[in-house]
Amino acid sequence: MSKFRFIAIDSEGKERKGIVEGASRQQAVKQIRSYGLTPARVTVVKPAGANDTSATATGQKSAKAAKKPMYIGSAVKKKALAEFTRKLATLLQAGLTLVRSLEVLKDQEKNVVFRWIQNSLIESIQSGSTFSDALAGFPKEFDFLYVNMARAGEASGMLEVSLARLATYLEKTERMKARLASAMTYPTVVMVISFVIVMFLLIFVVPKFEQIFIEEIGEDKMPLLTVYVLMVSKFIVGYWYAIFGGLFGLYLFKRLFGATSVGRSLYDWLKLKSIGIGELYTKVYVIRFSRTLGTLIESSVPILDALRITRDACGNKHVISAVETVRNRVKDGEGIASTLVGTKIFPTMVTSMVEVGEETGDLPEMLGQIADIYDEEVDNSISSLTAMVQPLMIVFLAIAVVLIVLALFLPFLSIMQSFNG
Repeated sequence: MSKFRFIAIDSEGKERKGIVEGASRQQAVKQIRSYGLTPARVTVVKPAGANDTSATATGQKSAKAAKKPMYIGSAVKKKALAEFTRKLATLLQAGLTLVRSLEVLKDQEKNVVFRWIQNSLIESIQSGSTFSDALAGFPKEFDFLYVNMARAGEASGMLEVSLARLATYLEKTERMKARLASAMTYPTVVMVISFVIVMFLLIFVVPKFEQIFIEEIGEDKMPLLTVYVLMVSKFIVGYWYAIFGGLFGLYLFKRLFGATSVGRSLYDWLKLKSIGIGELYTKVYVIRFSRTLGTLIESSVPILDALRITRDACGNKHVISAVETVRNRVKDGEGIASTLVGTKIFPTMVTSMVEVGEETGDLPEMLGQIADIYDEEVDNSISSLTAMVQPLMIVFLAIAVVLIVLALFLPFLSIMQSFNG
């Protein structure tokens, strides 16, 4: 019996380390899986009296490990991951082996970290690990959805099909994110420009006229609008540090409060219930739920595992709680459609279509249709919201500038009238 040191991932995505005994590496892997863990790395523990050759080999492995690039978080963007998955699926469909396909992609990769990760995947597979187990060693780059889709593909003998579905899922998800980001770009730019113009007028232009107005018409005869604008200008110039400090404090409070369970719950509730954007966010979560669950079921992932992975992919505490409720009731033997009704988050059309999918035995297809329908609705909602926000921002800028200009112009009218008198 040999001892094997392992690194594995538990059901919550946390890294676990330990040592098991087994007659072979395969037996050690089975034992680790029996603990409910996903093995990422399994290496034999060398005895204390290992020979020089073993020591040299260990030294060479250590030297390789030392070449690992330094990075924080995930160094692989979702767009790059989608491209990698699509290319890998295409190469496998063309008849190349998994290792050869990864070598081709590694040689083309420009991202140093991603190239190192791909090389690590190749080494793990060559040492006897499965592709899904090798992926599980990089949970920040390859999440549970990715690993389970790969595992389902391996189990069915159609890894290339699972990867093609996964690539489609990632591509559609990224397109939706890009549309949301693009829709927010123009209003954000207009808002920043408006703020800069108004601040420039209040800080640099308005103060230069204050003394002229006081000398020519007196403080008591100054138009009310001019008085208010001068007061705002004085406050900004005199207490700019307090204003910026307050804004930074609000930003810091938002970040810290948002990191708490109560804060996250409140922000997620506001996303669902806010007038104007609540409906849009609900549609986005419906798309995420439907597309993720449909893709997993289509790839033969067990329904409870699929619901667990879908739950973690939702990104909103209240939606996560709703999906967890659905999962628990499905575990007790109930249908998905009937449990979705009680969540009060998913629209009636969604629950009705899911019910039809369950009755016809074509749930993945129906979930895909739901995602496509709401994808189009989100597009229309974004276009409508953008079309409404853009003129509002321009009107706001125009009103602010006109008020400031009017505040400066009215005193000159009084001065001219006094000259004529």
